[in-house]
Amino acid sequence: LFKKLRDELGVSILYITHDLATAYYVSDRIAIMFRGNIVEMGAVEQVLMNPRHPYSRLLRDSIPQADPKKRWTTAITLSELEQEEYLRRGCKFAGRCPDVMEICKGVVPTDIYVDDVLVKCHKYSGT
Repeated sequence: LFKKLRDELGVSILYITHDLATAYYVSDRIAIMFRGNIVEMGAVEQVLMNPRHPYSRLLRDSIPQADPKKRWTTAITLSELEQEEYLRRGCKFAGRCPDVMEICKGVVPTDIYVDDVLVKCHKYSGT
């Protein structure tokens, strides 16, 4: 229905969901958010087929697939105190990130564009 409305009427739709499969179907562009902040945004095909932000990867990899051999990606888990410390000073995802670096703990990442996709991750900052 959303896709039909979009295509026939030329309207824009803001579709908020945790269901990436339907978001992929109805969207041209997608923004992935973590704790109220956009961490990656771009063409839906680029973001979901080649996610750059670690949270986008974890979210995409959590889509159920009919493959009993599929290994689920797991995030690093830290104590609540460690997570609170990251939230105060650095990247909001640092406490769960499998790619966390020292800079993530104290500096909030800025907008970086990689192949026309916005990503907020120090991994792409060149630092």
